[in-house]
Amino acid sequence: MKCKLPSGCKNDIFRELDYCVLHCSDEGIEKKDIDNYLEEFANVFMEYLYENILKNTFYKVNKDGVAIRNYSIHEFKHKNIILNDELKKRMGEVSIIVKNIVFPGNSRLADFMLNIKTIIRYLGSVNFEECQFGYLSFNGFYNCYHKNCNFNEDLLIYPFSQVVDKNNENIIKYRYVGCNFKENVRLTPSIFSNDIYCNMFANCNFEKDVFIINLTIHKNVFLFPDPLKDSDIKSVNIYFEEFKNSYDINSIHIENCIFKSDFKINGLDKRYIDDLIFYGCAFKENIQNINIIKIIDTKFESKVEIKYRNIEDFKFINSNVDKIFDSFKSRFKKIDFNKSVFNSFAGFEEIVCGLSVDDKDLTEKEKSLFKSPESTRLSYLTVFEHVTFMDFSSFRGANFNSGLDFSKNNLKDKPNFLGVKINSLNTKRETFRIVKSSFDDAGNQIEANKFFIEEMKAYRKELKVNRGSLFERFILFSNRWISDFGGNYVLPIVWLVASIVIYTAIIYWHHSFFTEAKNTYLWHSNFDYVSIRANDFAKNFLPFSRFLIGKSGIEFVSLLFYIWFAVLIWQTIVAVKRHTQR
Repeated sequence: MKCKLPSGCKNDIFRELDYCVLHCSDEGIEKKDIDNYLEEFANVFMEYLYENILKNTFYKVNKDGVAIRNYSIHEFKHKNIILNDELKKRMGEVSIIVKNIVFPGNSRLADFMLNIKTIIRYLGSVNFEECQFGYLSFNGFYNCYHKNCNFNEDLLIYPFSQVVDKNNENIIKYRYVGCNFKENVRLTPSIFSNDIYCNMFANCNFEKDVFIINLTIHKNVFLFPDPLKDSDIKSVNIYFEEFKNSYDINSIHIENCIFKSDFKINGLDKRYIDDLIFYGCAFKENIQNINIIKIIDTKFESKVEIKYRNIEDFKFINSNVDKIFDSFKSRFKKIDFNKSVFNSFAGFEEIVCGLSVDDKDLTEKEKSLFKSPESTRLSYLTVFEHVTFMDFSSFRGANFNSGLDFSKNNLKDKPNFLGVKINSLNTKRETFRIVKSSFDDAGNQIEANKFFIEEMKAYRKELKVNRGSLFERFILFSNRWISDFGGNYVLPIVWLVASIVIYTAIIYWHHSFFTEAKNTYLWHSNFDYVSIRANDFAKNFLPFSRFLIGKSGIEFVSLLFYIWFAVLIWQTIVAVKRHTQR
């Protein structure tokens, strides 16, 4: 019986299965038959390659100088290919397509693939289309390309040689297009090279993690779908549905690499999303998620873009960016920059960091944090530590829901914090001072005053935690409740009115108690001794003495109230000035 492949296949079925050895899965093969299956696969696939090669008018010249079309299949052996320069030259002019092949997942397949690997290595190009790969893959072969293939096992990819066309120009073709990777993908050096000169992944779906380790990247690593550009208007929704999972990546780990070209992992902006919805696409925000991005000991010599993304955990450790870094409108639950250098503009405009009680995608564990003490959310604090900004940086419109630590950085130019929102949760005083200073330098006194207030609140918390001076704590406590550190001019006015009412009540009470009721003492005759001397002291306080005329018997109390009134009036003036100019 012939293979039941829907697209058609002339091969006989393998054993009792419905498909031939090239199109069946080894999952249905019994263990005792696995060697026969692998050997049969290698033989039939060898014939498949041979037929494809012959379709390219492959020929040789015989002893009589006559061109003969077909090499024998037996001449495509490893040793013969290696020793035959003419054969290798001919093979280098051939391009073939390998389609709908299901490669066995058993690691022992390599024992039967020596000749096949040699053939593929020396062909001009081999395009794998809609194939299923298990253990075997032809990574590191400069001439292999993959389109709409599935990789069911961990994939280890070694550097490819630089490929040029007939005009000696670099080929921009991507190695993997529309492929699905069900397990981890690792890009790692070979014993021969650590340079990748080709574009890697276009419109691919990664179900697990991507690791890029110890490499120098000269081309693009990722290219994401552009339905509005890559398809016609009538099929935008179909194209989007096919490739929408390409935006969603579980995690990206980059360590000890050098990127010579731009590194871009952008999502989609609101306007683009609105256009997709207009054309009938079922867009969901979570398709732009990346769970983890970890970048360590890496240098980016070109632009870095991470825009319009939803990222759970972002770490950028001991890494440098020579050109623009742009994370516009991305959202990070956890974000940590440490010991890194930005040599050009660093943009963090309109990013959202940390946790908010209004977030729709919070897990149950994250929701429970809002019912716990604030310190439990410390792990969601946005951290920039020992980061050097050699050029202008902008945090315009950024929102730090769980606080910001910006206290240990090196700034060559003042950052732009216009419109920034910083939760005082776990935010240090020095961070608020830096933000305040940036507004002071820009002449924006109103915003500077806002963060001066936050600075003082943070300072009060520090003194409380560190058990600082009681006098300083008292001053800050009083300033907080009198005028909210000059941020609220209504508070001192309310205190002033209330104090006047109390003072007036005391005057009426004193007159009623001593004049109308003709009482001699308040408590005891000894107290009269103290009150007389306190009142004499108040009379001798010259700046206020003229205000004490007619206050016989309550001069000292009146003095205290006048001083208190002066403090409240001054606090009101300061608060009003801070809402106008400082």
